[in-house]
Amino acid sequence: MVDASAPAGSARALLGTLPAELAWAANAAALLLLLGYHLYLRRLLARHPEATYRGRSDRLRRAWIETVRAAHNDILAVQTLRNWVMSATLFASTAILIGLGVISVALEGLDLGALSQALSLAPTRAPLVRVKLLFIAALFFIAFLHFALSLRYYNHTGFLINLPDSHFSADDAGLIAETLNRAGGHYNRGTRSFLLAVPLVLWLIGPDWFLLGTIAILFFLYRFDIHADRRPRPHRRD
Repeated sequence: MVDASAPAGSARALLGTLPAELAWAANAAALLLLLGYHLYLRRLLARHPEATYRGRSDRLRRAWIETVRAAHNDILAVQTLRNWVMSATLFASTAILIGLGVISVALEGLDLGALSQALSLAPTRAPLVRVKLLFIAALFFIAFLHFALSLRYYNHTGFLINLPDSHFSADDAGLIAETLNRAGGHYNRGTRSFLLAVPLVLWLIGPDWFLLGTIAILFFLYRFDIHADRRPRPHRRD
């Protein structure tokens, strides 16, 4: 239905206003797509880790630990962990700054009425802008938490990797790899939170943009998460 009150040249003037039911349906569809994809990814990682890039990274990190400990290359281990720590620190600082900035904007009020009416078939009402901004801020606070936890586990790995075998009661490489993989897992979730902020920012314009942004970001996440050969490799028998 074309809205005669819409500004000339706007999306509503050209295509009409999206009914409220369809607007809610677009929001629900975007949320279900995000939830369904991550449930699928979690199940795939648990059953066939080699089909995901994260699963392969976990395996390669363990191989790296075994190689470094076998060669007693302490300098390489410290330098590599330092690079990971610096990267996580940068992302953590950026996440908390963005989160606090978004909170400040939400408290002061942000007028997106003109932009939303010009670009969206279901413009965002002014009271909902603050609510959406709080969701965005919460996402960046979650990212900060994950990067802070990754720093914790990277630091634990730093002193574990240099301990001799006599200080471990079980598989030393397995214990260190588990700690390092926890750091990598939190780092992965932190960077994922940054990527998921894209559809949430588009959500400020309208639910139609939220749905389009979700589809676009899931397309890229699928390419980043799932290996081209998703079939689990059969075990070879000697």
